[in-house]
Amino acid sequence: MRKIVGLTAAAAILVFGAACSSSSEQAAPTNCTPTLGSADLTAEGALTIVTNATLPPMQYVDQSGNLAGMRIDLGKEVAKRLCLAAHFVNTEFEAQIPGVQSRRWDMIDTGMFYTEKRAETIDLVPYEVQAVSVSVPSGNPEHISSVDDLAGKTVGVEAPGYEFDTFTALAKNLAAQGKPTLTVQTFRTNADAYQALSAGQVDGVSIVESVTSYYQTGGRFETAVKGINRAPLALGFGKNSKASGEVARVVNAMREDGYLATLFTKYGVTAYAGPIAVSTGPLSS
Repeated sequence: MRKIVGLTAAAAILVFGAACSSSSEQAAPTNCTPTLGSADLTAEGALTIVTNATLPPMQYVDQSGNLAGMRIDLGKEVAKRLCLAAHFVNTEFEAQIPGVQSRRWDMIDTGMFYTEKRAETIDLVPYEVQAVSVSVPSGNPEHISSVDDLAGKTVGVEAPGYEFDTFTALAKNLAAQGKPTLTVQTFRTNADAYQALSAGQVDGVSIVESVTSYYQTGGRFETAVKGINRAPLALGFGKNSKASGEVARVVNAMREDGYLATLFTKYGVTAYAGPIAVSTGPLSS
């Protein structure tokens, strides 16, 4: 078993996973009129946005207990441009798609990968691109540098999700080649997976590159493998909702006026090059 990392690192990880019922508010602008009314929204005058704040620097709970990060900034700007208040709800990813389908909230803003299967059940608006990566302890004690090196290892992932699907498929592929078993261990949140990595209970954690890069800067973890299964990420909405079209409109305006470029540069995120529009099938770019 590996040496457990210092208490400071473990405490920081716990901060990111501790506030599953937390919320954040931003008042509505007073100088414009919303284009979405009570029939279009969970709560009149507000865009209710669900996230899972365990993915620094994309979305997390800061030391003051507030939601912070790139996607929180994005959600606030979307609400502002729609002349709505922003109301954030922080909960695990597993609950988010059923919740938006039942109108418990208006928009999923959590770094959700675009898949055709998801597009069949909810409206999706692609806006950024990420790839799956693998975090390991600093020093890379298992000498993991490629997907082939993951044979015989245990990788933690938040389930269900794109990373889980990616590594389940990879495990089957490695097994078909006669290589040692890749074990995919699921956790309720990404923060839980990183705690397990800290304690030596898994060999790596799979999450998007922006998050593994963030953890690497602290010196306790490093990115061993990156660039796996690169794909667009999307905002999510209930099927055929008016909100999805309006959000696509304002996010496209953010691209045109440079807001998205500035935001993505700040956080080291790659922009989606295709149309920012409600998408329900294969993407053209």
